[in-house]
Amino acid sequence: MRPYVCKHPDTSPRHLIMVTINPQPSTPDTPLRIVFLMSRFLDGGIDTVLIEYLKHLSKNRDMEITLAIATAMGSLEVFRREVPENVKLVYFSQSRRLTHIPRGRALKMTSRLSKVYDELVINPIRRRRVQKGIARLAKTTDLFIDFDCCAYSFLRSVRTKKIAYFHFSFVQAMRQNGRRMKRIGRELEHYDRVVTISKAMREEGYRLFPSLKDKMTVIYNAKNPEIIRRKAAVTTGDDRIDRPYLLAVERLEESQKDLTTLLEAYALLRKTFHREEWLYIIGKGSSEEELKQKARALGIADRTVFLGFCANPYPWMLRSRLLVHSAKFEGLPTVLIEGLLLDKLMVATDCPTGPREILDDGRAGLLVPVGDAAAFASATDRLLNDTQLQADILQGVRDRAADFTFQAVDSKLRKLMGIRLSTDGNRRSSTTFNR
Repeated sequence: MRPYVCKHPDTSPRHLIMVTINPQPSTPDTPLRIVFLMSRFLDGGIDTVLIEYLKHLSKNRDMEITLAIATAMGSLEVFRREVPENVKLVYFSQSRRLTHIPRGRALKMTSRLSKVYDELVINPIRRRRVQKGIARLAKTTDLFIDFDCCAYSFLRSVRTKKIAYFHFSFVQAMRQNGRRMKRIGRELEHYDRVVTISKAMREEGYRLFPSLKDKMTVIYNAKNPEIIRRKAAVTTGDDRIDRPYLLAVERLEESQKDLTTLLEAYALLRKTFHREEWLYIIGKGSSEEELKQKARALGIADRTVFLGFCANPYPWMLRSRLLVHSAKFEGLPTVLIEGLLLDKLMVATDCPTGPREILDDGRAGLLVPVGDAAAFASATDRLLNDTQLQADILQGVRDRAADFTFQAVDSKLRKLMGIRLSTDGNRRSSTTFNR
């Protein structure tokens, strides 16, 4: 047997992780050994969903979970402390030489020359480390879960069972980079299963990649309502939370999101509908200054507050009058799922994919056309004023919320992973994938 040692980049008790290379497969009486693969671990929607998966699955005694991250991002890994203690952490690249430029790129603080140097010189080294690391892990792994769908070139020749998670609209991904998306479509044929996080997304996948039809399955991103409510009860210490306000929680990236339309709608709410609520925006991104300039141009800067990134947005969500969400396209927007679990009124753009599905065709929240500021303002004002509509929508929220809990998706997860349980609750088989 041969040890594979990986140093954790912080000083936690998990500073040193040793994975013993043991070619013996797991049996029905031993834990199913699962490795989640991520290219990097930051503060985005995929990262928050991953944390929920790790917390849920690590409670199972019949599973042994490892999180393998291609590039260590140091202090930018804001959710690292939320990774359960019994989840093993492995980094393939963690030295300053290999991670300095990727961290700078994440902060938008890298020169063009540095980016070129990184792509030509450093990235090939990182890729070799990922390839070797996955090959080592494969000897002690029953199942790889490529959670951000970025490891396809490294997993192609791996015989271990493997599942890909796709978190975005296939159609929009094809529009943005058709060449890359076609390549991904071909690579996905090497996986045993491909998970889409919404039914609409699966339908897109059927149309674009018919060869994957038998491999695709839908599993909603699930949340633990108790954890969300507990975090929502935390005191922020910020007096601004006591004002009446509308709240948006999303990345400030106008290539996908559409906060420009939200700001225009809020200007109409102030000037046409004479609403007094403030507009708060939680999130960060490259479009922040552009959006602040837009707020100034619309004359609403004095009532629009950019709160920045917030690791725990739930107190702000709970205390808001209304959650508002504006985007050009989505995957399955986590904030709307969290809104369901916090029993919130919501208005969202009817973009592909996700909002209509989460909000149950408008029964659990109002949907408006993409880019239509007047419709957004009108729907928001109507929902704030109409008490009967509020009652109807909240009933829809409560009817829909349970569909996005682990209690609802756990059986699908176990089937996906090939786990069959006997009547006594013990695992009887591990990685048999039933079509």
